Amino acid sequence: MSALFDELLAPGGTELIWRGRGPGRGIEMRRAFSGLFGRFFARAYLQRYHGFTWFVPIDGSPTILSNRARIVQKPGSSAEMPDWFCAQPGQVAVAEAKGSHQRSNVTAQTLPGPLKTAEKQIGGVVLEIRSFGRSGVEIWTARSVKGWAVMSRWGVEEPDRDAFQYVLDPSTDGEPLSDGDREHLVQDVARLHVAQTLEGLGYPDLASEFGVAGLEGAARPRQTATIEIEGEPPIKYLGAVVGPFGLLHLTLDRARVAAAAMPPELASQIRFVGMQIDDIRRLRDQSDLEPRPVRRSSDGTSVGPDGLVFAPIGRVRPLQIEI
Repeated sequence: MSALFDELLAPGGTELIWRGRGPGRGIEMRRAFSGLFGRFFARAYLQRYHGFTWFVPIDGSPTILSNRARIVQKPGSSAEMPDWFCAQPGQVAVAEAKGSHQRSNVTAQTLPGPLKTAEKQIGGVVLEIRSFGRSGVEIWTARSVKGWAVMSRWGVEEPDRDAFQYVLDPSTDGEPLSDGDREHLVQDVARLHVAQTLEGLGYPDLASEFGVAGLEGAARPRQTATIEIEGEPPIKYLGAVVGPFGLLHLTLDRARVAAAAMPPELASQIRFVGMQIDDIRRLRDQSDLEPRPVRRSSDGTSVGPDGLVFAPIGRVRPLQIEI
């Protein structure tokens, strides 16, 4: 990702400013790039500045968070669904990302158009919590949660145009969310986040075991390893080998041999992505998940607050580990 930004962004600064007139040719291509990267930066903003750790994509109505919580579209709403339901200890929220490259989306008098749209999207859904009446009848009750709409307006070098970031925090409709429901919901979202990450790493069997429904695909051999990060005790991971275009169907041993034979600029693109095995075991035991310390090494190894590691393949030590 950093190499991609080096190619596309203006050098020498920290602003979101495209080289030249922006990537590609034509408005549609620039709109696509701005929208895609807007999602990346919105999520990074929510993680870095507001502490959110776990994210679950909102994928239609209803989006099932657990057997006791779901996101549904309000009757009569024609707005698209927001992007995520996110959580951290003590907090949950609905979030929507917007990216734009258009000068007209920055005005001094009113909210930018994309942010108005995001506000409607957040206001168009509710969180519902399940309970049961005295006769055992199932009851779904709307509970209010905070929303976050994050918009990145990209700049360009030609003609000179500044970059901006706008943030809006509307709330959804409903009765107040109780502390007990919030605590349960944080763990529901954390577990679903880890399970969906395992699906993305190519382990649908594990993901379905932990409640991600509707998955297809054969179980792949489990790639387990340890990684040491700057003198800390080795941490055990389950993951996969990845390249610039996604998952690679290579064992860790073969990937290490292949990377050793490549020129350094190519070898650096072969990496390991994995989840901490301790969190997978917690998921299986229904134990609480907690944010992990964010760590980064000079060689590009990084660990996010959800425990996901991204490391050069040379830092990985394959090891058979029972999960």
